[in-house]
Amino acid sequence: MKIGLITDNTSNLTPEEIQKYDVRIVSLYISRGSMYSKSVDLDLDKYYEELGSASELPSTSQPSPQDFIEVFEEALKTYDALIVPVLSGKLSGTNVSATIAARDFEQPIHVVDSQLIADGTGLLVKNLGDLIQKGASLQELVEYGSNFYNKTRTFFSTDDLSYLQKGGRIGKAKALMGNLLKMKPVMRLDEGELKPVENVRGNKKLLESLVSHVFEEIPVENLRRARVLTIWRKEDAVVVEKMLREEAPEAEIEIRIIEPIIGTHLGPQGIGIISEMK
Repeated sequence: MKIGLITDNTSNLTPEEIQKYDVRIVSLYISRGSMYSKSVDLDLDKYYEELGSASELPSTSQPSPQDFIEVFEEALKTYDALIVPVLSGKLSGTNVSATIAARDFEQPIHVVDSQLIADGTGLLVKNLGDLIQKGASLQELVEYGSNFYNKTRTFFSTDDLSYLQKGGRIGKAKALMGNLLKMKPVMRLDEGELKPVENVRGNKKLLESLVSHVFEEIPVENLRRARVLTIWRKEDAVVVEKMLREEAPEAEIEIRIIEPIIGTHLGPQGIGIISEMK
């Protein structure tokens, strides 16, 4: 049985990874006033420049079932079955659209709620691709995909809480108070939901906090990979990358730019670490 991979664009895969694993991508949408665009069609630099000065936050929306149907039809010309890991169902209805679309097909299509975001889903897709190439069965892939979130940890922050507030992720009063006090929140993804961890003051303290939380959860010798995610804070990302490498020199550490859907809710000053244990 030939098994194909489909995911959504928030997985943040590189063109090389997409090609290596022959992954089909279904895009979420971004709406800016009367402009309605697929996230994958945006120029990242231009979009984030606009986002940084926008008085009204763009809105994001899930793909439609028809978006998935079109991709499923194309993929099933090559594959006998599909596995479809997507971002957390507690943060997006993408998994609902994919599940509805899968009902239109007789071939096996398994939608997996990764309970992850961004490169967390991307790491899952990469691992599933490796397992497919090693001959794993569809059931083995589904089981692995459904439980992979237990092997990851996601911590992030932003200098401007108004983006999370405008996107409905935190309350207005909390965002206003945090910005006034110049507090930097540390948040985590816990079983698919965003949850607060702590508030810190000062950028140096924030970066140290992000790294320390990783190693509080994952012993140094068990860290397999980490993605340092940023938009405009590239110098901070380099500092975080160096801190991670110093602690876990054998781990695979990489800096990546946050794609537009997650970036819209974090804002251009967002930064985070998504890590995977062995």
